[in-house]
Amino acid sequence: MGSPEIIWLDIQPSLYGFNCRLVRLLTASRRVKRWSFQHDPDEACTIDTIHNLLRESIVSSKQRPHVVAHGISGTIACLFAQQYPEILSSLTLLSVDTNNANHWTSHYHVMRGQLPCSRDKILANLASKLFDVDDQRIIATLAKLMAKCLDCDFVISSLFSNSLSGHLQAPKVPTLIINGNHDFVVDKAAKTRWNSKLKLGDHYDSVDTGRHFFHFHKPALTAKKINAFLDMIPTSSFPDVAPTNSLTAR
Repeated sequence: MGSPEIIWLDIQPSLYGFNCRLVRLLTASRRVKRWSFQHDPDEACTIDTIHNLLRESIVSSKQRPHVVAHGISGTIACLFAQQYPEILSSLTLLSVDTNNANHWTSHYHVMRGQLPCSRDKILANLASKLFDVDDQRIIATLAKLMAKCLDCDFVISSLFSNSLSGHLQAPKVPTLIINGNHDFVVDKAAKTRWNSKLKLGDHYDSVDTGRHFFHFHKPALTAKKINAFLDMIPTSSFPDVAPTNSLTAR
């Protein structure tokens, strides 16, 4: 049996362009599929809804994929792996804290409530911290993409979405955590928080000078770290009987 495919979990498709460099490098040696969720802001949506749809896709594929995800997608992926470890081969999280509610969008809402600034100025300030760029024209473009994400994608402040609280635990599957050492959102102390939760076979890694979207600026290094981790994971077959404790997907 060949190596399981990678599912790139994408809960915020407005920002998928920042993942493409890394995805292209991973496809050089592995099959990579993007699993995207388009959130309708006017439609009721919960994390369980996303989990049910994702589980349905994995069960129908008859494979145990490696799941890779960034940011809030990573938080949701970790919660999924905790609930359904038997249908996954591994989990790789990029820029993810153990604190479920710690995402760039939550920092934006705190800043918006505390600072007497326009939305555009706050997003421009955030973009300069999340990305390793200095050009003001690029920062303005990044801020527009972030605004689109806030308006169109699944975020923890969405009107009908579940609020996230509590802390993540490492699931039963092999787990890799990669964070940036200069991340404004997931700070250096995340290493200590994760190390207290990881089990034997899991690994925490970091990218020097990396910010929240470090995989966009350093895709080759990130791909190398992910591939080295996945190469150590043995291949296992899909369970004959899928777990029955899930809700019906819409």
